[in-house]
Amino acid sequence: MQIIKRNGQVADFDPEKIYQAIIKAAQTVYVIDDTWRQNLTQVTKKVTIDLEDAQVERPTISMIQSCVENRLMDAGYINIAEHYIAYRLQRDLERNGYGDSIVVHLRFEQTK
Repeated sequence: MQIIKRNGQVADFDPEKIYQAIIKAAQTVYVIDDTWRQNLTQVTKKVTIDLEDAQVERPTISMIQSCVENRLMDAGYINIAEHYIAYRLQRDLERNGYGDSIVVHLRFEQTK
């Protein structure tokens, strides 16, 4: 599978990049041990399956990020999802020249 990067270039899909991004977000919240690594590997696998099942010829980075966010929340990893989304938003701001003036902090609350 190939993906479309933010700059429009086509690149090979690499699930390891998804896993590393999830691990980085998780490390901001938890001490990561082997159990966490196994659980987050499963999240990565489910994202990969979602992308394959979508049968999109070349998913975009945004589509992949949405899948990651949904899978983290579906797995109950709300804190990790918060940090993953905040990091992605902050990086988008930085890429667009707003990194010095806006800082992203998210906090999800469950509604009844």
